[in-house]
Amino acid sequence: MTVGRLFAAAFGAGLALAASATASAAPPEVHERIVFVVPGQYLGAAPYQPLVAALNLQGYRATALDLPGFDMDADARAVGAAVDAALAAHPDAEVALVSHSIGGTSTRHYLKNLGGSDKVDTYVAFGTAQYGSPGACGQPVGAEVCPGTDFMTALNSGDDTPGDTAYYGIRSAREWADGRLDGGQCRMTPTPTAVDGGTDHALEPVNLHVWGQVSAALAGRCEGEFVDDRDAAFTAEQTLFPNGR
Repeated sequence: MTVGRLFAAAFGAGLALAASATASAAPPEVHERIVFVVPGQYLGAAPYQPLVAALNLQGYRATALDLPGFDMDADARAVGAAVDAALAAHPDAEVALVSHSIGGTSTRHYLKNLGGSDKVDTYVAFGTAQYGSPGACGQPVGAEVCPGTDFMTALNSGDDTPGDTAYYGIRSAREWADGRLDGGQCRMTPTPTAVDGGTDHALEPVNLHVWGQVSAALAGRCEGEFVDDRDAAFTAEQTLFPNGR
């Protein structure tokens, strides 16, 4: 079965599960907790709708942002505008950001460099190459995520996890980058591998193991290990391909 068919099958199963649960459950008590899901490159909001439905079923005010993942600064500013609008409408709410793949990079740029860590209580990244991805090198969009670029060097200088935001990292057992950050981060126990690192990465938006870890993080549970590495404790190369290709 091709990766595309695997994705379509998993997407359909996740959507059916979320729809069935929503139809059968009593209306939840809505938390004063707003969750924005930030997509990976090229994916847009559609693949994240089952996850959004599952989070709304739990009582969160969840929305998937429709961002392309082409320009980290532009996407970070769009995340910031969404957060500001949400807090203007719900000033007593807490805000969490759940980001996939390159979306975790733009979102962390927002937290670190655009004042977001003062407004966001929880940051959850799944499948994010936090120190850069070789797949971005030389690409027409998102090339600043190539390891060693000025953007990535600045993003990872000093403390990776500023402010009072809680930082969570989620990855599959064979994810191509381990997603670690220095400073305080909960590194969730890796989810089981479905096929290989690349397929796992593509299927993460509809992976029920990932959903469970996202839910745990939003509830403040570290289902793994909390690590507080010193600044510059590792290099970009050390974060890549932890279990081989």
